[in-house]
Amino acid sequence: MRIAHINVTANLSTGRIAAGLCRYAQNAGHKVLLCYGRGPAPTGIPSLRIGDTLRGPMDLAAQPLKKLLSSTTAAVMGTASKLGVYLHGGLSRLTDRSGFYSSQTTRYFLTQLDKFQPELVHLHNLHGYYLNVPMVIDYLRERDIPVVWTLHDSWPYTGHCAYYHFPIPPCLSAADRPDASVPTACLRWQKGCSSCPLKKTYPTSWLLDQSSRNYMDKWTLFTSLRRLALATPSRWLAGEVKRSFFSQYPVHHLPNGLDLSQFRPCGDERLMQRTAIRYGLDQLGDRRLVLSVAAVWDERKGLSHLTALSQQLGSGYCVAVVGLTEKQQKALPAGMLAIPHTATVEELCALYTIADLYISLSQGETMGMTLLESMACGTQVLCYHTTAMPELVTPECGESVPVGDIAAAADAVRRLCDEPKDPFACMEQAARYSPENCYRGYLELYEQL
Repeated sequence: MRIAHINVTANLSTGRIAAGLCRYAQNAGHKVLLCYGRGPAPTGIPSLRIGDTLRGPMDLAAQPLKKLLSSTTAAVMGTASKLGVYLHGGLSRLTDRSGFYSSQTTRYFLTQLDKFQPELVHLHNLHGYYLNVPMVIDYLRERDIPVVWTLHDSWPYTGHCAYYHFPIPPCLSAADRPDASVPTACLRWQKGCSSCPLKKTYPTSWLLDQSSRNYMDKWTLFTSLRRLALATPSRWLAGEVKRSFFSQYPVHHLPNGLDLSQFRPCGDERLMQRTAIRYGLDQLGDRRLVLSVAAVWDERKGLSHLTALSQQLGSGYCVAVVGLTEKQQKALPAGMLAIPHTATVEELCALYTIADLYISLSQGETMGMTLLESMACGTQVLCYHTTAMPELVTPECGESVPVGDIAAAADAVRRLCDEPKDPFACMEQAARYSPENCYRGYLELYEQL
């Protein structure tokens, strides 16, 4: 089978998942092509950066593209695709039409994809300012290509947002916590978006609110696909999708796989020491290390909640935050440890291994991969009891607390640090999400389609 994957990145976040699926399908004897918007490509996988020519070891059914397009044209298009991301993003901020630009780049990409002659296309994140989504959907519908679409977030079925949970302020006591009856999520997508309360969240719109138009356009476009199967990494998200305009399609709960050859306890003492020195962990003394990681720290991820937690915990604990921008690092209060993105996955695993506890105070996740990464490294976890995260955290490997309850989170941190969970139980829980366990379901779904 000839399988093409489309995602905004190829080696970060959802890109790792797409690349892992490609490798698994390759090992099963299928031909794959990983199409992505930006960033570097993974090694060993035939790949196509959208805007470039096809490259990598692949069996093309048509003649090589270098006979059809000059290298000068390819270079110009590659440059144009980079500029197109900035133009697409800028226009989206003005017009609230993310996913409806980049027509020239997308037209060029689809001619490239045609040369691969996919028998099935696996969609991931189509947002990210790199594709004209209507053109891609029209291409798939006109050729009647079977489609698997993994929803890594909620953007496909809303009129604007990728996550519709309102960030709530950190509460310093249980008495101040919002009442459970107060909704913390926008549910307009269930009937039709309008007057979007989250238009300033990604993909940000500074001026217009076109959530109603976007919603209707997405509904019309996406439900025009005849052979479409949806996949979600959590049961929670599957339930949400079934309440959307996708309700007519089958929804499969297929968790993301975690590469356990990469994420495992760090046994290299020299690497542990170098990592500790590089990021200032050697200065902690007897303080307990509470670690939190994110690719992008927006308000949903709970940075302000971590700051409040650090104040509650006091001097015996250090809350270290990984993935901060330079501006966020400078704004972090004294007593917390600011860490930029790590240089390698090995360094990240060293941080997970060193930590006494990993914590996620995110207010909305469709799975929670950093929780799994920490458990794979033998480190216990703590999260809010909201959206998909409680599906991952068992009593044997950690705890969950009510969203926004900083006092409860602080009590749980102290309790877990004083009586830590068994590292082997954490690793055993993470092993349930090995690629072999998770990706097998995707190959079965491919065959069904």
